[in-house]
Amino acid sequence: MSRVKKILVVGAGVAGPAVCYWLNKFGFSPTLIEKNKTIRKGGYAMDVRGVAVNIIKKIGIYKAICDMRTQIEYSHYVDAQGNILHEEYGEKIGYRQGEEVEIVRGNLIEILMQAISNIPCHFNQAIDRIVQQDEKVVVKFKDGQTENYDLLIGADGLHSAIRRMVFTREEYHLLNLGFYISVFSIPNYLNLKHSEMQLEAKEKLMHISSDENPNTAFAEFMLRSKHELNDIRDEKEQKNFLRETFQDTGWEANNLLQLMENSGDFYFDSITQVKMNSWTKGRIALVGDAGYCASPLSGQGTSLALVGAYILAGELRAAEENYSLAFARYNELLHPFVEANQSFGSQVSETFLVPGEISKEIAEQRTENFLEKLQTVSNAITLPDYPC
Repeated sequence: MSRVKKILVVGAGVAGPAVCYWLNKFGFSPTLIEKNKTIRKGGYAMDVRGVAVNIIKKIGIYKAICDMRTQIEYSHYVDAQGNILHEEYGEKIGYRQGEEVEIVRGNLIEILMQAISNIPCHFNQAIDRIVQQDEKVVVKFKDGQTENYDLLIGADGLHSAIRRMVFTREEYHLLNLGFYISVFSIPNYLNLKHSEMQLEAKEKLMHISSDENPNTAFAEFMLRSKHELNDIRDEKEQKNFLRETFQDTGWEANNLLQLMENSGDFYFDSITQVKMNSWTKGRIALVGDAGYCASPLSGQGTSLALVGAYILAGELRAAEENYSLAFARYNELLHPFVEANQSFGSQVSETFLVPGEISKEIAEQRTENFLEKLQTVSNAITLPDYPC
C-alpha cells in the first residue's frame, strides 16, 4: 500500500469531487474542503463529451446525469427587432453527438457529491498558508487550525488560490481571449418551454433559455471586448459595464438589464485560459480549471476536469509511493489533450460573435465545423485502465 495516503483536495466544483472519488477508489484517504458555505445551486449548463462519458460511466453516475440532463428542444435565432431568423433542434443545438450529455452545473456537482458521501467534506473552510516539507505539506487554515497532509490537490477553479500560493507568476499565464460572459436567473417572462432564444450581432450575444423549471429562465450576456475592468471581481463595476455595453441594443436587452439587478445568482467573468508547463510542484498538484482552463468557448471544461481527475488519481495509484513519478506521468499524459482542447477554444474565439448579424448559412456552417472538431478534441486521449 502506498505511503502517500492522506490527501487534501481544495474546491467542490467538478474536478474536486471527481478526484476525491478516484482517490478513494484507489485506496487513498482524501478530504475535500470548499471556501463557500454550500454548493452553488443552478448555474450554467455543462457538457460531458467524448472520453469523459466513459469516466462518468465508470463512476456509475451516467444514468443519474441523463435523468437530470437539460432538455432544450429548439433554439430560435432572432434579430434586434425580435424577428426569428432561423431555428435549430435537438442535441445539435449544443454541438452534442451520441451519448454526450448536457447538465446544469449545480446538478452535476450534486450528483458527484452524492458519489463521495463517505468522504470528509468541510464547507466554509479556506487555506491561509501552505508550507511544503520533505515528507509532508503543512496547511494552516483560516480558522486557525493546522494540519499535515501527504499531498495537496488544488481544484479551485480559474481564480485558484492554491495556484497563486504555490506557483510563481512566471510558472503560469492567464490568457484572456478577449471575451466576457455573464449568466443569471430571471423570471420566465417570455414563457419559454424547453427552449431558448438568442441574438448574436455586432460582436455581442444575448441568450435566454428555460428548461426544467417553467417559472425560471437563465439569461446570458457575452461580448467580445478589449476593455479591462479595474476590478474583475467587483460586481458593481461588472453590472455597470454590461449596462453601458447592452443598453438600447435591441430585442430584450433593456428588460434583461433591469432583471439583472434583482437576480440572486449573478455571475460574471472574463473568458480566459490557464497556460502552464507543469501542473505540479513538490507535493502539490492542480486539476481542472485551476491548472488548464480551456475557457467556456471550448465547451470542454467539464470533460477536462473529469479526465484530469481520473488520470491524476490513477497515476498516483499506479506509482504507489512515488508521487513524483505519478505527477510526471500526469503532466505527460494530459498535456496533449489539454493543448488540443485549448487550441479549439482559441479557434472558436476567432469565429464566434460576428461583427454583423449571424445568418442562417453562417450559423449552420459553424455548427457543422464545431461538431467535427469537437468529435476530434473530445476524444484526443486514450484513457489508461488503472487497477483498483
